[in-house]
Amino acid sequence: MNRWPKVLMLTAVSCSLVGGYWWYSQNGTHGVNATDTSYKTEQVTHGDIQNSVSATGTLAAVDDVVVGAQLSGQVIKVYADFNDTVEQGQLLAKIDPASFAAKVAQAKALVEKSDADVRAQVHQIERAKLNYERSVRELKRAQGLYQGANISEDAIDTLETQSKQYKLDWQQSYVQLDILKATLAANKANLQETEIELERTDIRAPISGFVINRTIEAGQTVASSYNTPELFTLAKSLSEMEIEAYIDESDIGLVQEGQQVSFTVDAFSSKKFRGEVNQIRKAPQNNSGVVSYIVVMSTRNPDNILLPGMTANMEVEIENMRDVQRVSNTAVRMGSRYAVSDSNEAKGPLSRLKYLDLSQQQVDEIYQSLAENNIDPKSRIDRKQRQQVQKLIAKALTPEQRELQKKIRKGEVKMGPLMVLRDGKIVTVQAQFGVSDDKNTAVIAPDLSNDLVINQYREKR
Repeated sequence: MNRWPKVLMLTAVSCSLVGGYWWYSQNGTHGVNATDTSYKTEQVTHGDIQNSVSATGTLAAVDDVVVGAQLSGQVIKVYADFNDTVEQGQLLAKIDPASFAAKVAQAKALVEKSDADVRAQVHQIERAKLNYERSVRELKRAQGLYQGANISEDAIDTLETQSKQYKLDWQQSYVQLDILKATLAANKANLQETEIELERTDIRAPISGFVINRTIEAGQTVASSYNTPELFTLAKSLSEMEIEAYIDESDIGLVQEGQQVSFTVDAFSSKKFRGEVNQIRKAPQNNSGVVSYIVVMSTRNPDNILLPGMTANMEVEIENMRDVQRVSNTAVRMGSRYAVSDSNEAKGPLSRLKYLDLSQQQVDEIYQSLAENNIDPKSRIDRKQRQQVQKLIAKALTPEQRELQKKIRKGEVKMGPLMVLRDGKIVTVQAQFGVSDDKNTAVIAPDLSNDLVINQYREKR
């Protein structure tokens, strides 16, 4: 019965165990049948690898403006149609202005009345002033007569009271003037508002561009009580466009602003367009329990062949490597599962040094330093000893190895084992991996051009 081994504990396994092996080349040709061991190999290839996120979005003009009506009324004339080129301020449509013109006339009449009231009050102030000044003179004459005993004291009191009343009337007339001036200002403001409403019966273009949508016809009534009716959609230009795509929450962490995007549209399925991630909106979109985020991409459209509303089938390029050596993902999984131990792969604090490709001299130096400090690398050590071990290991490493170790710890470099065939033996190579796609993984180092990589392995028992 055939069984797959869980772990291989040999540094190198001879490929000719018990009378030979069964070898498959990259093209799948058969070699010699063996009873104990069988495996497949592949040759390292060179090419491009791209890790991407797929999405679907809708094209839209970047500078499009929806033109609406701020008033309710009947549209009596439409001056613009689909695809018409318009200038800023150009008349697009007109709402019946009759009722609004009547309101303007009424507001003007109120302004004129208030202005007349103010002028009349100015005259009233002059009248009140004259009355007061006359009462003051009469009081002075009466006081002279009173000293000659020619007039009674009651008459003096009456004249004093009358003078004070005229003074109050004069002062009150100024207050009344202020009230009338305020009324005049309010009526002028109301006139200005009605004139603005009358002006808004002319629907004008807020930007220069062309009409990409029209939703109104002459004779139709629009109501703007709750929502602004949308009459036209204007686009400044189609030379720059944007795409709004929904990216699943599992992929949004990979997407960043500035990443390149390639996409196609059904109208030009053989043509590939390019774009760039411009914005990642943080507001989540929940659709039937599926959480996604809106990502906005920008793209150039110099030939104006892309139109608003087209569906874009896109690939967001997360990582991209050109002309690199590649191995299949199967080989990577096989190496991780059946990696053989080597002299650099000891248990304990030295377990991670296998990725640094230490020389035998470095290994001996590290073990000697540990022995001199009474540290057993295979036993459990405390935090203080762990820090001491790290310092001893750092002394034995080259600057390049220390830099690689730092990048591995930070996750900037991905390392892993590969099983390769060398001199008739299967050995483990610690490789530095790059970008992966659904088929291959880039191998940055070492150079495996002259090696055969194991992508399937089995021992028969």
